[in-house]
Amino acid sequence: MSRNIALLLFAPIFFVSACGNVATPTNAVTLLPKDCRMQINQRMPLTLDGVVPPNAVVQWEADAGSISFSPPGLNAFFTAPSQPFIVTISVTISSGTPSVQIPIARQCIVVDPNSAPAQPEPNPASTITSQVSEEPISIYPTIIISEVMANPCGGVEVKKWNEYVELYNFGDQPVDVAGWWLTDNGGSGSPDQLVSWSQRNPTKLLSGSLITNTTVISAKGFALILSPSYADGGYPYVMPYNIPANTVILTAAESHSLGDDASSLVGDGQGRDVLILYKGGESVIQETISTYGTPKSAQYVANVSDNYLDSLPLDLHECSSIERIIPTGGDSVGNWREILNGSPGEAPY
Repeated sequence: MSRNIALLLFAPIFFVSACGNVATPTNAVTLLPKDCRMQINQRMPLTLDGVVPPNAVVQWEADAGSISFSPPGLNAFFTAPSQPFIVTISVTISSGTPSVQIPIARQCIVVDPNSAPAQPEPNPASTITSQVSEEPISIYPTIIISEVMANPCGGVEVKKWNEYVELYNFGDQPVDVAGWWLTDNGGSGSPDQLVSWSQRNPTKLLSGSLITNTTVISAKGFALILSPSYADGGYPYVMPYNIPANTVILTAAESHSLGDDASSLVGDGQGRDVLILYKGGESVIQETISTYGTPKSAQYVANVSDNYLDSLPLDLHECSSIERIIPTGGDSVGNWREILNGSPGEAPY
């Protein structure tokens, strides 16, 4: 059994005009197969589907396992690693004078059919609890980062209290995210361990229509990760969102804002942050669940960073969030759109 994730990643192919200085999109190139799910040590053929310029140089890379190809590089063979992993396969197409490089990336989920996914180690600094669900809880995560509000309205001292990260469960069973971690690539601080709102803030009440006493996200349901200070009231703490009823509200177990402790999530300018939702510990990433911003694959939290192969994470306008378009689609430029004022707790899925 494996997670039903179809990873759709597209990149445009360019040609250089006769003048030699204008790049024009001509065609979409797709990396096949679209649904890349494998068992450990399995070998899978990969191919580029689309029009590649005849003079193009194609390079394939994988951050785990091995990959082999020969010129012109339109096809490759990938051998999965011997341990479960989410492998990022990157293809760079270089063409023209001057050179125009078009990166394509896809994540392949590698599972061990003889073992369950690794469970996070307990954190002695905090006790994680969740409401007991009467339905069976899925052991295969079907949770994605579906929206990131990283550039709310207002000044710096207002923004970091009103940021949120939205999670969506595209599966058919509830998933308990208790003890999972969210990290960005901020320069200091530590990742945020997820707990229910009421566990961190038993006296800070939110709307009675919201679910604040559980970390279980129902099938086809949404959860919002809010700053622990979101409900403090008064300047600079502002509560600007009308969150739909029955949205699960989560928060950080210890820190005072989301992401980096100094500047929180950064969604604009050159220093904007990537995000990784993962299982593991405060310093080690055991299993990556979902990402935003196409970060490099990392085993240690301290090494999380942008891969700089595309325009993600997007440079958001003020008062805007970014929302995943296809819930089972990949973390790619074409699968995110900017949403003015955000849409916390809802999406057209």
